Amino acid sequence: MTLRRTDLDVLDALRAAYLVWAAVELIAGHPGRAVGLVLTFALLLVPRWLRVPWPFDLAFIVGWTAQSLGKFAGFWSKLPWWDTLVHTVLPFAVAPLIVVLLVRWRVLPRLFGEGERRRAIGALLVTAALAPGIGSYYEIYEWVMDKTTSSHYQPNNDDTMTDITANVIGGLAGGAVIAAWSAGGRPTERRRARRALDA
Repeated sequence: MTLRRTDLDVLDALRAAYLVWAAVELIAGHPGRAVGLVLTFALLLVPRWLRVPWPFDLAFIVGWTAQSLGKFAGFWSKLPWWDTLVHTVLPFAVAPLIVVLLVRWRVLPRLFGEGERRRAIGALLVTAALAPGIGSYYEIYEWVMDKTTSSHYQPNNDDTMTDITANVIGGLAGGAVIAAWSAGGRPTERRRARRALDA
């Protein structure tokens, strides 16, 4: 997938929409939401600064938009299934990005290679393991908050297990995307994809 200037323009416009949203919330008298949206905008700049392949940048924006709609627009209370969607979409977006960065920083070995299906399987498995791992830390956070404050993040065990299952599904899907992207297309496209993932 060749990166074009228009791709960056679209991603930058999606990020800038958070500042517009923050301004609307501030005018409406919700300064807390406005601050949260500005902080989310700053977070969305990270993939841009790290120059990750644009599909991963886009997935990151989509994942955090699902989270933001739940937190700042009340989708969690309006739509009972939204929490499960977020627990699926965020790992799908974030776990592959982390794997790409860990490979770039040589924390993980090179997981993408010409004609080596074992590496693609390795990338899928690492991503699929990372997603529920991160999700488990978040579930611990929710449990601690429920025990120490008046929050009710975890109403029952079914909710917790649904969230973890969604994390697993999101991680598997994200890992499959990495494996397919590095192995698909014409030879020149495969090489370009692997350079973007590894370098």
